[in-house]
Amino acid sequence: MNDALKSKNIKTGENEILVKSIYYPDGVAVEKTKIIKFVKPILGFGSFRNYCILNIDRSKNLPFFILQSIENEKLCFIMTDPNYFFKDYSVNITSEEKDILGIADKTDAIIFVIVTIFKDLYSSTVNLKGPVVINTRNNKAMQTVINSDFYPAKQKLPIAMPDASSQV
Repeated sequence: MNDALKSKNIKTGENEILVKSIYYPDGVAVEKTKIIKFVKPILGFGSFRNYCILNIDRSKNLPFFILQSIENEKLCFIMTDPNYFFKDYSVNITSEEKDILGIADKTDAIIFVIVTIFKDLYSSTVNLKGPVVINTRNNKAMQTVINSDFYPAKQKLPIAMPDASSQV
């Protein structure tokens, strides 16, 4: 371990790697078994296939996570559980996708959607058309595309603006 990491008390064991991020510039120790391998890359990011999921803020209970590339510390995506905001959201994973990911049972899969955050949080959107499917048993993942116009690629997050009259 180099001196810079020692001085910040970041320790990694032999079963861990140090993952740096724009959100965690000093790095975070991540268990190697938690690395997510995209069998089909995220659309537009074909050369990056290995990621991990990090908390966006450990001190707050936020419904957002960081999908962090372990190959490029500047490449990350903000994700959320779509059902947190859209209770009726559902994804039909095709037989081919189940085979590719090794999904034997629907409880093996977890679904996230990618969030585009704007300075004005109330303008932020989620991509409901291109969810990320992760097999929690083997950590294989892929971004799938829903072939329907029912879910948009840029759906505004249903975040209520604070009532100006209630602020003191």
